Amino acid sequence: MMRRLLWTLLSAALPVALLAGCSDGGPQSCKVGRAADLPLLTGTRMPTVQAGLDGQKVALLIDTGAATSMITPTAADHFDLSGGEDPRYVRLQGIGGVTTAPIVTVHHLELGYGHTSDIDLPVGTDMRGAVQGLPLLGLFGADFLSNYDVDLDLPQHHFAMYHLTGCENIQPFDGAYFEVPFHLDGTEILVDLKINGKPVTAQLDSGAAGTTITQDDAERIGVTDSLLSADLIRRKMVGVDTNQVEGTAHRFGSLEIGDERMNNFRFFVAPIQTEHTLLGDDFLHFNRVWISYARRRLFIQPAFNNRLVRLEPTAAPTPAGH
Repeated sequence: MMRRLLWTLLSAALPVALLAGCSDGGPQSCKVGRAADLPLLTGTRMPTVQAGLDGQKVALLIDTGAATSMITPTAADHFDLSGGEDPRYVRLQGIGGVTTAPIVTVHHLELGYGHTSDIDLPVGTDMRGAVQGLPLLGLFGADFLSNYDVDLDLPQHHFAMYHLTGCENIQPFDGAYFEVPFHLDGTEILVDLKINGKPVTAQLDSGAAGTTITQDDAERIGVTDSLLSADLIRRKMVGVDTNQVEGTAHRFGSLEIGDERMNNFRFFVAPIQTEHTLLGDDFLHFNRVWISYARRRLFIQPAFNNRLVRLEPTAAPTPAGH
């Protein structure tokens, strides 16, 4: 159903650190195409950028956890998007289960330096109506993102996509950062981390409003139903399947990934219908990430200072080892 998004790629001036380490053949053999270089819109916790639909300005949520890009029902109605005379449908998996969604045709979509025409996208669930006065068109998912190297920098409100050729030994950031191996299951970015010292496999999901831990993982970590019953903060969650799931906020001692440890954070425990825990926007607000889909490499740079940090939610961050 999906077509690869066709970009008009421009030459990019990237940080010297990236070009210097691009490949064994030196910077001359590393070719960089820039597909998008955009500020993130303020007024929402989710990474959202300005895009264009048939010449009109819209907002798109950047969602690494969405296998398929999609349109909201409100946007489909507002922009009179339809699937033609012969209705078509597709099954979508969300955190609350599976749903059947209608397909509409988007005639001309622009994002960054690229555009695509006449693509079919499913209609998912409604989210917030507008971001900075721009109607929210929907989700820009991994079906398009996975064709590129993605620089997602929530701390500095920036998003970029690059097409790299001959850039095997990339060094994406100035300052301190670390690399975390990841596995791609379809388009799902799966990373190994530890919560309260226990190993957990999680999906990096920029569309998840907070890290959400599956009930199975919570039980393995030692978070029992009796412990959760004492927690007072609960939240209704709705995925693309439109089914509501109730999550309970529980304070965990630590989340460790690579060289970083985040202490004393509240994460949600919920009966989400996904195989893995979702590493969400609360993590991304403290960390810049570079996702190299083609090379299966994930780089993480904590947001504070130029050294790796241990983060405390109730105190200013301090350098690791202090």
